[in-house]
Amino acid sequence: MTALSDDRIAEYRANGFVWPIRVFSEAEAKDYRRLMECAEASASAGSERAARANLPITHAWAWDLAREPRVIGPVASLLGPNLLLWSMDWFIKEPGGADFVSYHQDATYWGLAPHHVASAWIALSDAAANTGPMRFLPGSHLGPVARQNDTYAKDNLLSRGQVVTIPVDESKTVLTPLAIGEMSIHHVRVVHGSQPNLGRDRRVGMVLRYCATDVRQTKAETDHAVLAAGEDAYGHFDLVPRPRTDMGEAEQQLARRHARNRYRVLMED
Repeated sequence: MTALSDDRIAEYRANGFVWPIRVFSEAEAKDYRRLMECAEASASAGSERAARANLPITHAWAWDLAREPRVIGPVASLLGPNLLLWSMDWFIKEPGGADFVSYHQDATYWGLAPHHVASAWIALSDAAANTGPMRFLPGSHLGPVARQNDTYAKDNLLSRGQVVTIPVDESKTVLTPLAIGEMSIHHVRVVHGSQPNLGRDRRVGMVLRYCATDVRQTKAETDHAVLAAGEDAYGHFDLVPRPRTDMGEAEQQLARRHARNRYRVLMED
């Protein structure tokens, strides 16, 4: 596993994010995109997003990806050697569309504590400046968690259209474009958002949300995760086994059960 240098760790500690980090070749990134889009195409109409989120439960390749050493190495440099994958999500913006992500903090609604949590955002397509890559407010992770308003805005890719109530000076934010196969890592409390995709291709961002094993879910009695590295000495989460059969009946039942619980967690104030 490739660890981050001391300088890059210091960058993350000061700013709340670090980028770019090369993890995959262009060919590998395109292959992961192909696998995701195959699963997406197989989903029933209207359930594509849920199908993408459940991939580590229903598809062995996605479960294995959560444990990929080139991803785990940098994350472990920041969170320690014992890691859980709390979720896999996909932020996909169609070319020329209106989809955006408002400025928000993940810590406000995930229910995870303590905040030993970081998201690895991997570009599976070109995430150049005109495609709507993420903007971060440096150092915002060092302050308290801000209140957020739920807007449920139509084109907002967040579950509740969350918007931080603190003022965000755009001139102080940092745009973080990524080449295909590159990764950024950001803290669960850093303020971030993104604009629409003005490019010619889908902007496909895969987000792997990791936490140290001492983290627990505060908004529900149970939650689930994949043991991504090391050992889990705490047992705060139900560990998702590696799928034996892609989209097998047992895998689908487990995905539905976990999805219902996760929905309640994310939508509860």
